[in-house]
Amino acid sequence: MLDKLAYEEYAEQVNTDFHIVENDTKIKLIEVTPKRTLPPQEMFSLIFSGANDNFLEQKPYQMKHEKLGDGEIFIVPISQDEDGYKYEAGFNRLTTDN
Repeated sequence: MLDKLAYEEYAEQVNTDFHIVENDTKIKLIEVTPKRTLPPQEMFSLIFSGANDNFLEQKPYQMKHEKLGDGEIFIVPISQDEDGYKYEAGFNRLTTDN
């Protein structure tokens, strides 16, 4: 379900935690990039922050969110700083109003 949600649903959840089932850890959604629409596609990214002591490799993860439910999201590590690792999940999908 998480991979099917709309941009607006994610944008309302900035600064909330996503629980990664596989390793019982949490990452925080810190940004939803502005949505770009180039018919018939829409594109946006989710930027997450995670702890420095728990690197997550590039792959799909089963996640749970208190309001958005469960599902799988593919994340990619994009940077690291003193606060932890940053991860990105990109969405590029066809719109239904073609």
